[in-house]
Amino acid sequence: MSSRILFLLIAGVFFVFASIFLIIGIIYEKIYQNNMKDCDKEVEGEVLEVTKLNFGSRLTDTYVIYQYIVNNHKYIVKPCILLKNADINLKYTDSENVTCITYMGRHGMSGQTKYRTGEDIIVKYNSNNPKRHEILNDKDKIFASKVFKIVGKILMILPLIFLIISFFAKGQVGS
Repeated sequence: MSSRILFLLIAGVFFVFASIFLIIGIIYEKIYQNNMKDCDKEVEGEVLEVTKLNFGSRLTDTYVIYQYIVNNHKYIVKPCILLKNADINLKYTDSENVTCITYMGRHGMSGQTKYRTGEDIIVKYNSNNPKRHEILNDKDKIFASKVFKIVGKILMILPLIFLIISFFAKGQVGS
């Protein structure tokens, strides 16, 4: 096999790898935008707490707990914890005027949330089902999308380098 073909193969592999990052970033952004289309009303909300979980997560992960009020009914959004006697489940519970909404995994794919306790946020929600909501200009989700796109673009440099090297490569590999 010639050196030129080897460098072209390496460039192709890196191109596919970089494309995956770009595609994930674009898909994640489109999902966020599509979820926003279902939301037709806005309300001001507040970040109640940014917390670390003592179990079932990495020690550095932080989770955001926030609330918003629609028609005098409070909605609290918190991470999903299966243990019923966990501090978060005891502190934030459903009642007559409070509905708790849980989310799985990290908020916005980020281990470290960009939100701070007491921060005001704008929440868009579906007027037919106020449980369906999204934070307007969600810092964590926008950050995750941008990171995937930037990493993909940076990795796109490698295939270009190998493509350029292939023009100058001569001889056979292994001879």
